[in-house]
Parts: sequence; C-alpha cells; structure tokens
Amino acid sequence: MKRMIVTVAAATLATLSTALFAQTGAPTAPPLTATQSQQVQQEMDAYRRETDARIARGEITPDEAQRLVQWREWQLTQRAAGLAPPPAPPPPRVVVAPPPPPYYAYPYYGPYYAVPWWGVSVCAGRGFRHGFASFCI
Repeated sequence: MKRMIVTVAAATLATLSTALFAQTGAPTAPPLTATQSQQVQQEMDAYRRETDARIARGEITPDEAQRLVQWREWQLTQRAAGLAPPPAPPPPRVVVAPPPPPYYAYPYYGPYYAVPWWGVSVCAGRGFRHGFASFCI
C-alpha cells in the first residue's frame, strides 16, 4: 500500500511540475526596425482577418485565436529579424507528358490505317469448317 501511495504522489508531482513550467504565451520578440515592424503588422492584419473569419465560422474559440495570433506574430518577427531558419525549398517540378490522343481521334480503323497504303497486294484464302482464313502479301 505504501508503494502505491509513493507512486501516486510521484506521478502527481511530475504532472504538476510539468503544468507549472508550461509556456502559456509566445516568447519575447526580437527588436525590429521600423520597416520590419510595418511589414510584420501588414501580415498580422491579414492573419487577424483570417482568424476572425475562423471564429465566425466556429472553427476555433476566441482564446485559441488569440494564442494563434501571438504565435504567428512571434514567427513573423523572427523571420523579419533574420533569426528564423530559411524556408524549405519547393519540391522539384515533375514534367508530365500529355496523354496520348484517344483512339476515336483517328479514322475509323485506328491510327495504323490512317495513312492510305497504295500498292499491289496478292491474297489467298480458303474457307474452313470454323471460319475463313486468308493470307495477303
């Protein structure tokens, strides 16, 4: 029984200490120049409009929106100050060949008979019990 009480106490202590040291807001932002802060504010205005629209649609709560705005502002200030890692390069472009034209785009007999073949041909044939066979040169 004592072992169980010690285990529960240790688990409670670990949980509470983690909750006490958890970060609730965004860290402090680095100092910016006037042009950098203006750029950040322009991007933040657009982001605030997006989060307000998400609140109106019921996707997020106002508390979540406030936290998102704080973190986005911190990210933008990091990027403007040059402290953020560079963005990942875009994936390589893959060139896809266009599909071949459909079969019905050619004349009635298909692409192999689209060009008229002029010449002399000799054919021989014979009827059999199950059909007719022919051979042409």
